[in-house]
Amino acid sequence: MLTPRPPRQDLPSHQLQRWSPLPRKLDKAQRVTRALPLLIHGLLALGVAISAWFYAPAGMLLLTLAMGAVLLALASIDWRTFILPDPLNALLALLGIFMIWQHARADWLDHVIGGAAAYLALLCLELFYRHVRGIDALGRGDAKLAGALGLWLGWQIVPLLFLLAAGSGLIAVLIYSGLFRRTIGADTPIPFGPWMALSGWICWLVAPV
Repeated sequence: MLTPRPPRQDLPSHQLQRWSPLPRKLDKAQRVTRALPLLIHGLLALGVAISAWFYAPAGMLLLTLAMGAVLLALASIDWRTFILPDPLNALLALLGIFMIWQHARADWLDHVIGGAAAYLALLCLELFYRHVRGIDALGRGDAKLAGALGLWLGWQIVPLLFLLAAGSGLIAVLIYSGLFRRTIGADTPIPFGPWMALSGWICWLVAPV
């Protein structure tokens, strides 16, 4: 004859801990929490690959995929740490120089001017804000990322790059503030790199060399 399992409150403490479903639920929640960033990164990588396949300039699919991979890595790191690593910015710039050498030699000066202008524009903004407010609104990595993207795009597209980056960042802040009912002040840290990367990707696909 089977003996019914005693109620959990009548079990000894060590058995109560063993029978409790709470650790299992916590483990499941932890697995979901860990898997969510991987899922998001996977979807973003898929989006980069699909958009590159359909909209990459002729003969530059591999270069476009490499650009997208570096931009995705930069955006992800900046989102989590507020840092745009110099090696990745340098890699993006080197890929841009290679693109110019292979596909845009006739317009190389436009791209060099674009890189210099984009870098100097954000550098001046960074120094100006630091002088006026006494804090760093932009990191030097933002200027380096802008300079690398300027090499890819040329000076003619740099204004559109900044317009899209500022606009998308502002929209994201407004949505975040509205959804979570949080006040975003002038001193609230907001990563700018992801929006710069997104804008650079869009500009490259819709207004390529």
